Amino acid sequence: MSQYDTILKAMLTRKDVKWWYAKDFQHEPYFVGYEASPRMSELAMMYPDILISERDGRFRTLRVNWKNKKAIKKLIKEKEW
Repeated sequence: MSQYDTILKAMLTRKDVKWWYAKDFQHEPYFVGYEASPRMSELAMMYPDILISERDGRFRTLRVNWKNKKAIKKLIKEKEW
């Protein structure tokens, strides 16, 4: 599974987590490592209709736009998780 897929799968299967930080992907079970922050930035650009990017001080945060159910379902179907 790619780093992108690891992050996306975690975010789309864990509805209980509202905001995601790079540190969430620097240990198991969603290990991406120190590349997590740039991958999150890239994902936000790749899926602007699904992911909402903000900052918490100097840290990037992402959250899922759960209101866009159609795009989320389409993405999950494409990824076949």
